[in-house]
Amino acid sequence: MTKVEAIKKLLEDNGGIATWEIIYNEIEKYYPAVKVSREWQAGIRGVLYREIKNKKTFKKIDEGTFAILDYDEKNLVLPEINVDDKVTIKEIITKIRVGQAQFRKKLILSLKKCPITKIDDPRILNASHIKPWVMSDNQERLDTKNGFLFSPTFDKLFDRGFITFSNNKEIIISATLAQKNIDRLNIHSGQQFQDLPIIGREEYLEYHRNKIFLYA
Repeated sequence: MTKVEAIKKLLEDNGGIATWEIIYNEIEKYYPAVKVSREWQAGIRGVLYREIKNKKTFKKIDEGTFAILDYDEKNLVLPEINVDDKVTIKEIITKIRVGQAQFRKKLILSLKKCPITKIDDPRILNASHIKPWVMSDNQERLDTKNGFLFSPTFDKLFDRGFITFSNNKEIIISATLAQKNIDRLNIHSGQQFQDLPIIGREEYLEYHRNKIFLYA
């Protein structure tokens, strides 16, 4: 199986769409030799971008999100938001942002602060989906149990799979992060955050640990 075939099969397994983190975590299933090269992630990116440039096999949906060529992006828009047949990907992304804004408002009302930094100013808090929007169904996309409120740095770390959490509120840190940067973040593996809202989020967190978190 070639890298192109492996990536395509992986995307099909995930409903025709996936984030970088899912691709990195699951590509070995179909291309076992992928990590032989030290720069294996760059190799995967090169294959994807070449196919996209040549308008073959794959397309880019949003930053860090890719799909097979015949994937219907309208699947990502909430049903109550009108989408006509001539809508462009750019317009679809704008409509997705409308749905994400609804989610953020609900999450701020529910959680009120970042459980790690204690920041409670909504102007500088980000709504983090645990199971990404593109991988969720319409109910999951607006479910406040599918989210955390984080300050920007920890939102980025969580969204990109550099950190995740156990069901007993302990942080798990990816081995791909350099220790010097972990130290600068003032966190350590196994550190417990008592304000982290876990109840009702267990299944979403299991998805994040299995699909999004970068183990290596």
